[in-house]
This record gives sequence, C-alpha cells and structure tokens, in this order.
Amino acid sequence: DAAVCTVHGDVWRVSGIDDDLDEINWKRYATGLHQPLGLKMVDNKAHVLERDQITILHDLNGDNEADFYENFNNDVVSGGGGHAFATSLETDPEGNFWFMKCGEDTPQGGTIMRVSKDGSKLEVIATGFRNPNGMGVSPDGVVTAGDQQGTWVPETRLDVIKKGGFYGYMPMHKRDIAPTDFDP
Repeated sequence: DAAVCTVHGDVWRVSGIDDDLDEINWKRYATGLHQPLGLKMVDNKAHVLERDQITILHDLNGDNEADFYENFNNDVVSGGGGHAFATSLETDPEGNFWFMKCGEDTPQGGTIMRVSKDGSKLEVIATGFRNPNGMGVSPDGVVTAGDQQGTWVPETRLDVIKKGGFYGYMPMHKRDIAPTDFDP
C-alpha cells in the first residue's frame, strides 16, 4: 500500500500495488488539510506536512479513515502568499523531521527546518532558498535539497545541507550582514 497527499487537502490510501497494477484501489483517508505537500509514514501513522504545521492522522475506530487530526508541531509561520508552501517531509536516522519552506517574508521563509522527534522544537538549519521542492536524507543523515533557479540559484543544483549554511537566494539570507557568496 501507499499513502498519497494532494495539494487540494486530501490524503489517499492506494492498495493493490503489485507488478501488474491490475486492481489499484484508491480510498480517501483524510480531507480538509491545508495544502499538504509532504507525507511520511512513521510508526504506521501518516505524518502530513501542511502549509503551516505537521499533522499526525489517527484512525481511532479502525474504519480506514482518519477521525483524529493531531497537531504534531505548528511552530512554522505561514505568510499566506502564493508561494508560501512547505514541502518535502523527511526523517533522519534519529527520527527528527525535516522540511523546506518557500521564500516569503516570515522568520522561516526560504529555509530548511528540523522538528525534533517528539514535535516539541522547530529549528532553522539553513537559509537562502527560493522555492525549494525536493529533499532527501540518507541512512547516515546527509541531507540534500534542490531549489528552483533564479537570482543566485542555478538550474538543477543539488545542495548538501550544513547547519548554518546559506544556499544562494539573497532575499532569504536571514543574517544581520548580507553574505557576499553562497555555500558551495
């Protein structure tokens, strides 16, 4: 089976996935989420990255539909602009959650963030992203991310993320003194 989220606010369970793909079944598991663009299954529970929080979906009565939406962490600020998306929910080997926020005039706009395994703490790890969409975390914890091209952000670049790093989009540098170069 697979879990799939849509920007329109739904999470679907897809079953019947096999080599032939003859009998694929879609069942809506949850609806009403705020532009979810990241989903990670942890301990057999869907953790969904919405524009403004991470939500855990629970099926308390066993009918294969979420009936309780738990706020796992809502410390991210969303400015509401057209490109205020949060994308690419991943976990690291320690169980922390990672995601990206598109560039907007908020404290976390244009950043990569980490949320602690228990959801109690959100931390900005790196800055300087325009409209990032695509992240990976290796089994040994190496975080990589891709950004859309424009203003210091070359096309098809893949960054290895370091804590405190600046990755090129000047309006989102988040520093007291503007950098003169980005991290290679």
